[in-house]
Amino acid sequence: MIRRVTAAAVALAAVIPVTVLAAGPASAASPLQLVVPQGTTFTILGYDCGGIREQVYANGFDPVTGYPTGDAYLSTTCSAGGKGGHSFTVWAWTADEWDFTGTVVSYSKLASAPAVNPAFSAFDAHGNEVYDTSLATGYDQAYLVLAAGFVPAPRVAGLSPASAPQGTSVTITGTGFTGATGVTFGTRAAPSFTVTSDTSLTAIAPAGRTGTVDVRVIGPGGTSEINTGDGFAFRLTPRVAGLTPNHGSADGGTKVTLTGVNFKGATAVSFGGIPAQRFKVVGATSITAVTPSVLDPVAVYVTVTSAYGTSVAVSADVFTYGN
Repeated sequence: MIRRVTAAAVALAAVIPVTVLAAGPASAASPLQLVVPQGTTFTILGYDCGGIREQVYANGFDPVTGYPTGDAYLSTTCSAGGKGGHSFTVWAWTADEWDFTGTVVSYSKLASAPAVNPAFSAFDAHGNEVYDTSLATGYDQAYLVLAAGFVPAPRVAGLSPASAPQGTSVTITGTGFTGATGVTFGTRAAPSFTVTSDTSLTAIAPAGRTGTVDVRVIGPGGTSEINTGDGFAFRLTPRVAGLTPNHGSADGGTKVTLTGVNFKGATAVSFGGIPAQRFKVVGATSITAVTPSVLDPVAVYVTVTSAYGTSVAVSADVFTYGN
């Protein structure tokens, strides 16, 4: 629930001593400011009147993920309008977690102000440090400094699609993908993958898997931790991967071999929505079909339907009708 208070009524939590987690070596990297993105703060507050201000207080490292954690005080001051031009301040406290690139991993709105320590400093077992400092503007801010030589493990944040047949190209988003050496879907390695940036890669879902599995990325700093964003569900929907030949006469009658997966039990093959003259399921990965006729030369998608659904139209299943 959003609370409206005057600026004078907003009080920060009491300062209390916090135990330093562990001593560590001096860090070599530049400090990385830990912030809550403006879009996230707008969602939390429900207002963005005169700009959002935030104060962040680090409080250690998560015992499970190892990521830095802290609390953030978020506020914005709005004009109520009307006579007098009165204003009101909307504010909230959040508990937050960042990965080692400073990207917010999770946050939750707190019911009341937490105890914070503007002079907090702590090291983890690797020598990474989180600390608080007061800025010249009077606002407090938290920083993360990575230890010399420390390389974070990748983190998977999301998958697109998150449910598809084997052999599908899956886009994986997250952080720390530079230098990735492998991608796994459960216990099976992706047959191929391509790193497009430090925050994105594409991988082919391997064959021989069913159900839902965790997708993990392996990099120089280790393997990504399992989280709620890395679940991938293998579907038994047919998937067309190729056509031979991929062109033929508009009069129809061309015998085409479809390759793909999950063809067992196929109930229909269509060329641009028109049923094939006839088709035969050769196996789980192969179908032969005879093209129907069309009125004019056109390029169409070829789809396969089974009890589990219809294949998604992709560039690999385009058949071109000629004269």
